[in-house]
Amino acid sequence: MEVAVALALLFFCVLLLASGAIAFLLIRHCLAALRRRPSADADPEARAPAAAAPRHRQPQPAAAAAKPKQQQALLIAVKKEAQQQQQAPRRLAWREVEALTGGFDEATVVGRGGSSTVYLARLLDGSPVAVKVHRWCGGERRLRAFRQELDLLRRLRHPNIVALLAYSDDHEEEGALVLEYLAGGTLADALHGSAAGTAPLSWAQRMRILHDVACALEHLHDGGGGGTSTAVVHGDVSASNVLLDGATGGGARLCDLGSACEGFSAAVAPARAAVAVGSPGYADPFFLRTGIVSSKSDVYGFGVLLLEAVTGLPAAGGGAASEIENLTARILPRVRARGVAGLVDASLGEGGYDEEEAADVARLAVECVAAQPGLRPSMAQVRAAIAEKAARSIAKAGYGHHIQLSKLLELT
Repeated sequence: MEVAVALALLFFCVLLLASGAIAFLLIRHCLAALRRRPSADADPEARAPAAAAPRHRQPQPAAAAAKPKQQQALLIAVKKEAQQQQQAPRRLAWREVEALTGGFDEATVVGRGGSSTVYLARLLDGSPVAVKVHRWCGGERRLRAFRQELDLLRRLRHPNIVALLAYSDDHEEEGALVLEYLAGGTLADALHGSAAGTAPLSWAQRMRILHDVACALEHLHDGGGGGTSTAVVHGDVSASNVLLDGATGGGARLCDLGSACEGFSAAVAPARAAVAVGSPGYADPFFLRTGIVSSKSDVYGFGVLLLEAVTGLPAAGGGAASEIENLTARILPRVRARGVAGLVDASLGEGGYDEEEAADVARLAVECVAAQPGLRPSMAQVRAAIAEKAARSIAKAGYGHHIQLSKLLELT
């Protein structure tokens, strides 16, 4: 009995305390509401409708501005999509390629390769274009090279890589790439005097061209910015695959991606190796020995290009076919021993080049053509080194006086 009475008393106390707590909270809430009400009543504008608000009060902007902002964002998106569609390469029927080249008129041929012929054509507005016609004639390797170049050019967008304007891939034995035309010819022509009557490239122009090519290769090695995360190895870096834009002061474009492959390092199958060998004098000896291609193979070819620009000598040729005829074998021992003294292209003339820059470029070339790929710098490092060591010459050659030399390292 006593236990029951104790439990009843305990229950009554708990209930009393709970009631008190609830009453306390209600009273506190009411007092807070009373304190807020006078301030609201003191400001009649606070309860006035928006339409009757005085002119000096800021109107509510969110609802009024939401619709115009949405329309503006939509307009920007539509314009961007239209620009992308306008820049997308157009697919041509084969009869259109025939019409564009005048029935493949031999008089319009401006270049030939192992399996391709380049024709100079003009669009309806008179703009010149280069039509590169591939003929694989049942050869699987040549067809693969065409498909590879077409696929990469459709995805790639960079100011120092030749642009694809249109293409045709519906013919059984042939294909065509319509590319932007650069009237300055190739770097090989400009350096080695194939074009009669043309003035030799100045030192500043050479540094500008080298920087442009380095930017293009860095872009490829970074994945090309075309929706792929894997690196693109060009596979055939050479002076013949660098086109010059004579109309705009010597800018350069990298071309011919038919030997390109994706991925930094892999054992190359025999069929693939036949494509990615590279041009004589530029081919990576490590690749030739092992069949392993990587971005450092491009670095080697670019190192040869550096030596070629400094000395004015071709990468290969000039006598019986032997290893000693390669520029690297002839020049590297002298560069390592004595620097560039007596090796700079004589066509530049006395005082026609920056001696310090020439020495720096030659040292960079030695690093690029190191025997082991792991000892070679990346193209990002090479591009940054050129931009730093030859900043004044690069700016002088046409990037414009408005670009500060300190900002040159930011150019890609």
